[in-house]
Amino acid sequence: MPHLESETKHALMLFAVQKVRELYSRADEKSAILVLEPKDDTEARQIVESLPLAQLGMLSFDIYGTKPCRGFVANL
Repeated sequence: MPHLESETKHALMLFAVQKVRELYSRADEKSAILVLEPKDDTEARQIVESLPLAQLGMLSFDIYGTKPCRGFVANL
């Protein structure tokens, strides 16, 4: 894929500035999973939309908010 190098560089930059916490490839290699560090859903969408493949219309994504697991936090 000719755009993969720019996508990788941009993802690494987002990691360096602590906007991306973790980045995974799915085992079937059909997509990636990014764990972000946004202040809210709007910033999460802006982060993903800044990726080169998203700007080219070659990337679709879903955003899911998270929170600490109640059982885990309660037992710390």
